[in-house]
Amino acid sequence: MPSLIAWLDASAEEQRRMRDVIRLFSDRESRDELGIGQLRDGISDALFPGTSTLLTRARYLLFVPWIYQQAARSSAPVAKADRLERELIEPLKRSVDNAGLLGTQAGITLKTLPSSVYWTMLRHYRILRDPTLSREDALMFDGRVADSDAEGDGPRNLSVWSTTMPEPPDDFPREVEGGFGLRPDEAAWLRDRILDTAPGSYLAHLAQYAPDDHSPAPWADPASLDASPEVRDLLAHAQSFSVVMHGAQLLYNLMIAEEYEAAGLETVVDPVSHYRDELAEWADRLDGQVDVRAWSFDELLARIEVDRGSPVHPSTRRFVGAWLELLRGSAADGLPANDAARGLIRQREKLNKGAQKRLGNPRRLGGWGGGSGAGELVFRWPTVRRILLDIHEGLARAETTDA
Repeated sequence: MPSLIAWLDASAEEQRRMRDVIRLFSDRESRDELGIGQLRDGISDALFPGTSTLLTRARYLLFVPWIYQQAARSSAPVAKADRLERELIEPLKRSVDNAGLLGTQAGITLKTLPSSVYWTMLRHYRILRDPTLSREDALMFDGRVADSDAEGDGPRNLSVWSTTMPEPPDDFPREVEGGFGLRPDEAAWLRDRILDTAPGSYLAHLAQYAPDDHSPAPWADPASLDASPEVRDLLAHAQSFSVVMHGAQLLYNLMIAEEYEAAGLETVVDPVSHYRDELAEWADRLDGQVDVRAWSFDELLARIEVDRGSPVHPSTRRFVGAWLELLRGSAADGLPANDAARGLIRQREKLNKGAQKRLGNPRRLGGWGGGSGAGELVFRWPTVRRILLDIHEGLARAETTDA
């Protein structure tokens, strides 16, 4: 049974938060039907280091270490941490700000715990002091007695977590004052973590200059205008890649839609007409968004490979390069009837998905829900924007208090 979200008795602000969260869970960018995930993730990592599409709210970056600090003092720390993470769900449900709660429906049966979702970010931003530690290691070593230090000051308790981290609220985790709303000191601390460990990134820029809560993409946010030249250059590449590859994603879905209708399937209404319209709109916008003849895909590749520390797979390079060359030599509005374009898409899906491909595979058509990776890439933007807005809203609480 699909989950339902009640809107009764919700304020405009609460409704906005819920819409943000719905977008987070519906726009994961996890589908990689055409095998461009290495490039998508490389751009995302360069813009927003340490993030993922699974993040929901910034205060989890404090909830997890606070829970782990408590659990480390018990005789069975792993079991205690597991239990406390699950028990945190109920007090958050009761709180005034609970949009983005992991486990809203599953409750204590939640399979993927917040610590698993946020561990990479905790490592990257040195909230966890030693980024090589696993979750089990952190529980094992935190608070343990170490030998004398170099100055001979005698035994001391180890802390695997940042020693400047704010203290948890009273009665945490039985009660969570403010829910996901950050206190001013918590928001300032998280902002400083980002500035210290990801300098020069777009994420660091946005930690200082709040994003707009309705901007549809990172390059469309007003704060991007004041970013450094290097960041603006990367944003331009990101936008060009997104726009160029959106045409391939739409053509792929049009081809599935044609086979879907030809098979007599009707659950999805008029998918062929829908994707032909989408492709026509994309073709109309293409020249105004990117100059496909001037855009250097090689420059983007070089940037991503430096950041990744490893090369992008050759087949991915060839596919994107071939698609770009096709756009340079053909009219964008003619793609639906372009045999070369269709052949390239069909070949790429077969190489990427093998037996799980949809095209030419009637057994998989029935499970098509009307879209397979059809959305324009925005590189984790809904997720990252929510984290950043949490921080800026927390900082604004300090100004309200001072006033």
